[in-house]
Amino acid sequence: MICSQCGTTSDTPLLKEQLEPRSETTSKRIQDLLASNVAPLGSERESLSDLMSRTQTYATSLDMRIADLRATLEDFLDQKATTERRLHDLKVTLHPIRTVPPEILAEIFDEAVSDTALVPLEKVRDGSFANSVDNSSQSCVVSQVSSAWRRTALKTQRLWRFVHVSFDRFPRNLSTSLFLNHFLTRSAEHTLHVMLHATVDHPALTVLLMTSSRWKTAAISFPPPIYRSWNAPTLSFRSLERLHLHLQLNRLHTVRDIKGGHRRVHMDTPQLRSFSSDTAAAVPLVIQPAYSRLERFEQTGALDEQALSGMKGVSFVAPMIMVLTPLMTSALFHVSQAVPDIIYSAVVKYTIHDAYPRLRALRLCGTRTGYSHFFSKFNLPCLELLSFEDRESGSHPAFPSPLIAPTGQQLEQLTVPIHNANDTDSLVALLRTTPKLCRLELRTRTRFDISHTIQAVLVDEKDLIPELTNLVLSSMDPDGMAVAGVFVEAIKHRRSGEGQVAKLQEVLVNYATDVDADVVAAFNDLLSDGLRGALNIAYDVDFTAEDADRIDMDFDS
Repeated sequence: MICSQCGTTSDTPLLKEQLEPRSETTSKRIQDLLASNVAPLGSERESLSDLMSRTQTYATSLDMRIADLRATLEDFLDQKATTERRLHDLKVTLHPIRTVPPEILAEIFDEAVSDTALVPLEKVRDGSFANSVDNSSQSCVVSQVSSAWRRTALKTQRLWRFVHVSFDRFPRNLSTSLFLNHFLTRSAEHTLHVMLHATVDHPALTVLLMTSSRWKTAAISFPPPIYRSWNAPTLSFRSLERLHLHLQLNRLHTVRDIKGGHRRVHMDTPQLRSFSSDTAAAVPLVIQPAYSRLERFEQTGALDEQALSGMKGVSFVAPMIMVLTPLMTSALFHVSQAVPDIIYSAVVKYTIHDAYPRLRALRLCGTRTGYSHFFSKFNLPCLELLSFEDRESGSHPAFPSPLIAPTGQQLEQLTVPIHNANDTDSLVALLRTTPKLCRLELRTRTRFDISHTIQAVLVDEKDLIPELTNLVLSSMDPDGMAVAGVFVEAIKHRRSGEGQVAKLQEVLVNYATDVDADVVAAFNDLLSDGLRGALNIAYDVDFTAEDADRIDMDFDS
């Protein structure tokens, strides 16, 4: 028999027609028997037995047909799977990636490697960054896809330029050194971007130091003893342009470790343009008078008094000042409270240059006395950004506005701490010399009421800081400051243009305490008038439902 749908041939006859049709009477009788425990009558048993036999034969026939159909279906499924594999192979064979020239493929690989190589400097401290010298790194992964990709990857030296190694994760044996050397060989003569972390010395570090002449950028976190291994006369960092250092210090490191480890270390870095350190003791490690190309310097760490006890302050920190060069465009000094005046007074004694015509950004953290030393020495005619952060916790000498004033003609951004009424007078005097100032940030660490400062800067004196567009008011005191209301009223006055140029575009108040529905409503009125800003409240404020409606606030939030 041939199926009209699929053409399948079967020797099994269709038996449905051979089954005797059951009448309604027969069907009803069977249902009655099923509903009881009564046996069929003698005359019924023969006909029911015959019907059961033919039904069994028909069921067997259906099983055979189902088996035939299943075999046919499996054959179709096998053919479909084979066809799909062939189609996949054809698609892979004709995929556009096969026509991409090796040089374009190398660019794609490089983009993938570069994306994974972006690591925040904060991760250098604890070595939590991913190792690039590993089979799971992007450069190794793309070289293991196919022979063609491997040839392209191995020929592309720049794919192997990122050397990120947390040595504590590698065993201290020969295989680690051999693997690192094999990885470095692939970069050939290409410059390297190095990120290193170790808590103890590692034999493989010597292998890496042999490539020091090819380092272009480096971010390093070591304890003092490891740096002593850098005294080899053959070491050269002639290609190094950017360097970040973190010095791991703990109670086991003595003053002798810190001073001795740095005093004998010399890094030949004639191309260095950017240096940063988040540990004060790391600075003397690399400072050389020959750093004539240095453009950016940031020292943000601070040793505590216990670590500094017993040190000769000037002889230890003075070399830091010698990094300032005429090419400098940005500098940040974050000084420990223990020795700030020593560091800043060293400027006068040790600095080679007096004028820095390219310096655009300067951030200082220290004391008022230290600032006086600094600005009494330097001529900064093109300074555009100036930021101060006081470290002292006791009395606050007068802010050295007369010394800073000569730098104000080009100043556009200023951050100043305000602690007392004298600071307000000094600030006003300084602002009179800053005609281009467009961003002003006032900070306070004390409980001093700076309402007078706000009134003096924004209201009292006509045409003071006429180009002001951004104003920030911040409290460093955890208790906040009660000036939000005065600040809002002063902003409204300035925006009204009464005797002043109303150019203000953005305002920000941090840690305000005197906030109620009236203040928020007034602040919202300012924002609805085209002003951008934010009002950050120091404590939770209980607004009523009526207050929320009045100031258009989501009460549930």
